[in-house]
Amino acid sequence: MELIVNTLLQFLDGMAGNAKHAAQLREKASYISASFCVHKNVGRLMAQITALTKGEKLIYPSHRSYGSTKSTKTPVCRHRKYLQAIIADYRVKPSIADIKGRPIQFIGILDPAIEKLVQGEYLFEFHHALVYAEKKANEDLAILAKVYGYHYIFRIGLMEYYMAKTVIENINFLRPDYRGDAYRVCAQTCFYDAMDKHLNLNATEKELIVRAVDCRSEDAHRFWDWLERHRVAYNAMRACIVLLNKLEVRNNR
Repeated sequence: MELIVNTLLQFLDGMAGNAKHAAQLREKASYISASFCVHKNVGRLMAQITALTKGEKLIYPSHRSYGSTKSTKTPVCRHRKYLQAIIADYRVKPSIADIKGRPIQFIGILDPAIEKLVQGEYLFEFHHALVYAEKKANEDLAILAKVYGYHYIFRIGLMEYYMAKTVIENINFLRPDYRGDAYRVCAQTCFYDAMDKHLNLNATEKELIVRAVDCRSEDAHRFWDWLERHRVAYNAMRACIVLLNKLEVRNNR
């Protein structure tokens, strides 16, 4: 593994130092190399190099640049006290990166226990999916910041949403079943879609879904419990957006 890492880093160094390459390409190569010195994750290194060779975006600007949080013209600033009340109810606490609006990266919040479940070729595929999810999350965050102004709840919420979604798409929480892996994937997708469309499923609704899918009840509830724990900030973000839209409509009357 050390030989592979050294080879990849040499490839990046060669690309970054080659004046014949475009400046943007050289900057991306330097960024990937510098990032690896921090996260030390081989799967992510390989996924980022793959994205680099495909010409995909890897470096994102600070999201605070899309809308100053101090500007009274942004909905976020006008209704800040109401947003803070929602955030307090959900008990969401921001990090420095959230407050500063830094680009979303999943490597720092990835649960080591989750990563242990994907090994070999699946580890690369998982990190490749995470890199793609980062792209989507940063694009969505940029859109929200342009519409409402930047607020850290958008960053935390989107991080949770895309991280949980990527984990669920690549790791199955259901125990082995005689009906095969295809059934397990279908069942888990059904459980995810149900909670994605209806945030607050009650016990009766969950039981009906379990019966319809014909799955072990404990497996379904273990999955839902995990998803609920990892989407608290996302639910808070959705509540904030709903409130912002209502307040803006009222103000524009």
